[in-house]
Amino acid sequence: MERRKRKINLWNRRWIWTLIFLVLFTILSAIKVVVLPQGGAVTYFSLLAVWLVTYFFGFRYGLLWSVLFGFVRLGVNYCTGEFINYAPMALLLEYPLGYGVFALGGLLKEPGNRQDRGAGTRQEQGAGTRIVEEPFKLKAGYVLGVWGQFVLFVISAVCFYPPDKEGFLNNLLFCILYDGSYLLLEGAVTFLFLCIPPVQEAVYYLKHIATNKKTDEALLHF
Repeated sequence: MERRKRKINLWNRRWIWTLIFLVLFTILSAIKVVVLPQGGAVTYFSLLAVWLVTYFFGFRYGLLWSVLFGFVRLGVNYCTGEFINYAPMALLLEYPLGYGVFALGGLLKEPGNRQDRGAGTRQEQGAGTRIVEEPFKLKAGYVLGVWGQFVLFVISAVCFYPPDKEGFLNNLLFCILYDGSYLLLEGAVTFLFLCIPPVQEAVYYLKHIATNKKTDEALLHF
């Protein structure tokens, strides 16, 4: 029993979960479904890994690590040969700011009364183990991050990439369609993934494990 309790204590450390999300983000960023010729790619849920750091640990912690994830993505793009615009402001908008914007979801509040799902048996519920469900924040925070990144990418493309079309409005429309073609596609697929009840329950449970400050024996029998 003591060994199992130590295991639970180990898994409520922020650095462990941050490392897990960082490794997942790096791997998923490198596995690209579609790569566009002027930069941008569809990945397997890599942006979700960025958002979950903020969802688990809050705005301030999430902002720091989301910015660092942006630099990691820059390194991954360089290693995988994806097009990179090396204009300083483009790099700033697309990487540290483009990923740091996912922390904004940490400022959202769940509307109404929070629903708690008791973990395990009624006896364990009486011990006080409760898992908070936040369906609005989980999904809306991710959507906010994707939209924020989309806006920053469009600004970067309009201002710091050579125009592909004549006239500002034509070039703006082209940039919106170009960046939306991969960002919003991945965002929509991930949003639908987060709408699956077992996926939501898994995220709530993992967040509870990661942020529960004390060992609770009820967790051992969930």
